[in-house]
Amino acid sequence: MPLAAVLGVEADELAEALATGNPGGIRLESSAHAYQGTRSSVVIRAVRISGGRTIVAFDPELAGVGERTAALGRRESDRLQLLLSASVAFAKTRAEEELGELLSQTARRAFNATACSVHTGEPGNYTLVAGENLLEKEWPKDRHGEAVQLGSVVTIQSPAEADIVAPGLGLSGVFERAGVYGLIAVPIIEDGVLYGAFACYFDQPRKFDDQAVPLAEALAQLAGQVLVRLRLEARLRRAAMLDEVTGLPNRRLFDESLHQTERAHADQTAVLFVDLDGFKAINDTLGHAAGDTVLKEVAERLSHVFRQEDMIARYGGDEFIAALQVADTSDALELADRARAAIAEDFAGIPPELNITASVGIAISDGGVGDTSIDHLIRLADQAMYAAKRGGGDQAVVHRAER
Repeated sequence: MPLAAVLGVEADELAEALATGNPGGIRLESSAHAYQGTRSSVVIRAVRISGGRTIVAFDPELAGVGERTAALGRRESDRLQLLLSASVAFAKTRAEEELGELLSQTARRAFNATACSVHTGEPGNYTLVAGENLLEKEWPKDRHGEAVQLGSVVTIQSPAEADIVAPGLGLSGVFERAGVYGLIAVPIIEDGVLYGAFACYFDQPRKFDDQAVPLAEALAQLAGQVLVRLRLEARLRRAAMLDEVTGLPNRRLFDESLHQTERAHADQTAVLFVDLDGFKAINDTLGHAAGDTVLKEVAERLSHVFRQEDMIARYGGDEFIAALQVADTSDALELADRARAAIAEDFAGIPPELNITASVGIAISDGGVGDTSIDHLIRLADQAMYAAKRGGGDQAVVHRAER
């Protein structure tokens, strides 16, 4: 018979008494002693009740209460320490991919998972940025978006539970084919915006305790706050590298992008320097607002002339620059002539006598150009552009670089 029944008290009242002292006239009289039964250890306690009687009895239902309480305390302490460490580590990240990798590793450790994955992006376009998605091979790619669109933490403790938690998605079969027997999936939401999700996968059925969801939400909140900051910083950096008038990359972004891009192609690298002939007269006659309108239109026209993979920038004043891969010199000249023709077309609101043309300088080098050679190409293209202007403008001049 359970000790609580022997004493005539409620089981939870007895448990509290044994753990903490003397509520309701019951108090702990002596320390616990191990008693080895035939199959399991139990606890023997001497308890004095309010009538003065002392009863010595054992209760298998209470065996290990102290040990379980201590273990729970250790788990709580470990989780708190994990969150504190994650908060510091997440804050130090400088890129979204770095944050994703750290979140994946932290979540895997927090839940002792087989694997974890992190997906981030924009609504309708979430991609795997870190970790391993164990369901990826079995889960159709066109259904991944549905899995990320979470409003709250989802826990699945077995394949059979998958179809109950997410009816209509056929997840139980996906789980079984992928060898996944448990899952916790967590949305990354900040200020009501869904930035992505992370998920942990288990190769055995998993029972989550009542602290699993709060822990998962806390990790997602920490990651979400840092993710918002990283994206804001990226937008600010991007804004600092865009030309305010045309929206094209500015000189700084153009130079940095060229130096960071590997251009070891079989084709040749060409740099085209474009300078507007007669632009100063527009500013002097019609004002800088009209000049800015023309610059915007020139940027738009050049964007249509050059290909999507080509790099175009406003290099300063009325100068534009493009870096591209060409098959040969004639290919570069053809693009330069198309750019000149586009710029020479009439501009709305600009009198015909103020129409502008373009002088284009071209420098070409073979594939495998390094950072120094790129800088050299820019200088040569600049020199060729000035040669075109000295020749009367509205023409393209080629300066070929030696390797």
